[in-house]
Amino acid sequence: MTDDRPSLGTLVAGITTELSSLVRGEIELAKAEMRESAKAGAAGAVLFVVAGVLLAMVWLLVTWAVVYVLVEVADLPTWASFLIVAGFYLLVAIIVGVVGVFRLKKARGPQMAKTELQRTKEIVGSLPPNTPPVANKLRNPKPAEESSKA
Repeated sequence: MTDDRPSLGTLVAGITTELSSLVRGEIELAKAEMRESAKAGAAGAVLFVVAGVLLAMVWLLVTWAVVYVLVEVADLPTWASFLIVAGFYLLVAIIVGVVGVFRLKKARGPQMAKTELQRTKEIVGSLPPNTPPVANKLRNPKPAEESSKA
């Protein structure tokens, strides 16, 4: 009676080989997806920078236009119009800066995380030396008197 079925060792070796190939394939797929995602992200970042540069150019052109509107409408000298626009930008920058300082003063940092860290330090500090890291619910729930009687 000849059995043509493969042995258990052969089956396990085949499964190991197939599993290894599957894992390698998954890793290659993940790498390919990450490369595509990185390319798309880089392209988006470049377009964002280009948009920022164009917006800065628009800002400058609008500033010049406002200066020349002041020259034409208010009949001011060009230098005075530039000073008025610069003064307006300075005033806006000061207001934004003051608001930013007040916002920074209100920031207190991660208060809850600091409290929890301090609590953890107190708990760890109260443990006797060489205490294994076991959860309280897994520790022996019997009081010390019962364990000494047994």
